[in-house]
Amino acid sequence: MTEVSLRRFAAGPPTAPDRIALLSIWFQGHNNPRYAELLPRLERLDACLPRLSDRRIVRGVQFRAWRAARPLLYRALLGRARTRYRNLLSLDFEQLGAWDGDVVMDADDPFYTPREIGLLKRPAVKAYVVTAERAARRYESLGVDKPWVVIPQGVSLRSATPELVAEAGVAKSDDAPVVGWMAAHLLTEGDRDADNPLYNVDHLLDLWKEIHERVPAARLWLVGRPSARVQRRLEGREDVLLFGRLPRERALATATHFDVAVYPRTQDTGIQAAKVAEFMGLGVPTVSYDYAVTAVLGETGAGILVDGPRAFVDAVVHLLEDEADRARIADLARRAGAQLDWDVLARRFEIEVLDRFLPPGS
Repeated sequence: MTEVSLRRFAAGPPTAPDRIALLSIWFQGHNNPRYAELLPRLERLDACLPRLSDRRIVRGVQFRAWRAARPLLYRALLGRARTRYRNLLSLDFEQLGAWDGDVVMDADDPFYTPREIGLLKRPAVKAYVVTAERAARRYESLGVDKPWVVIPQGVSLRSATPELVAEAGVAKSDDAPVVGWMAAHLLTEGDRDADNPLYNVDHLLDLWKEIHERVPAARLWLVGRPSARVQRRLEGREDVLLFGRLPRERALATATHFDVAVYPRTQDTGIQAAKVAEFMGLGVPTVSYDYAVTAVLGETGAGILVDGPRAFVDAVVHLLEDEADRARIADLARRAGAQLDWDVLARRFEIEVLDRFLPPGS
């Protein structure tokens, strides 16, 4: 990927015929992990990435302004860029209506709305990318007959360097097995957005109470920004360690020390779980409820899928106490996770998507 300025993107000199345009806002320090890892590995991209502030309030204002102005901005910016580029890789469905050249849509977060369906049916759309086959089958059932390719969520294995892994390991006691979870935010009842199953940790803490009663030596490591309520709730606890929000590479290095990872979300959000791919790549056995988004754990043997809280607790306790079975599952996770390395997936994306549907000189 070559990053280009807004001015150059819209009004620069003619580009080589193999270059592919990309326009997307960029969140400083915590962008979508898929795009933060995948896009820089795609050599043919010319990416215009207007940055949003890393300050929460300012960022919120900027994002709302961007959302409101998108139709006009896309028509103006993409209309100008169209004189320089033949092809576009889009991360936003709304761009499909403002581009009359060839375009591929990366639909990592589909909602299957009539608007999405109509835009995907446009002649300019040559194909779309999903993170799981079921998403494409859903689009097909709604009348979208375009080619599609599955490029799942991945993990950057090279990010967890030996130095970072060693630093993270300082927090671990040799005789204390670790259960771990990672999320951008850690929220509890009463917090804003606490009803979001991606961030609420109330159910996890309920499960942990029973797990810890049965394995008193175990510790729970939580990586993510805790709310003030979560911090107060866990203050003084020796069995729970809060790491706060960590840069991605440090979060991955910390997760290498999980003996067991958990995926305790109480709803199937319908979006393939990036965390599951990360746990697999790091060789961490994972316990999850049996959802479509976590089916890969059962398919590869990289974890244990359960149907209720009691079975969840039993599965975690089993893995904490049975080192041999834990090692067996860890090995299966590591083998399957090797195919989810972003280096591998980026090469697949170039060959199976860009070279096929947006070939050089097209």
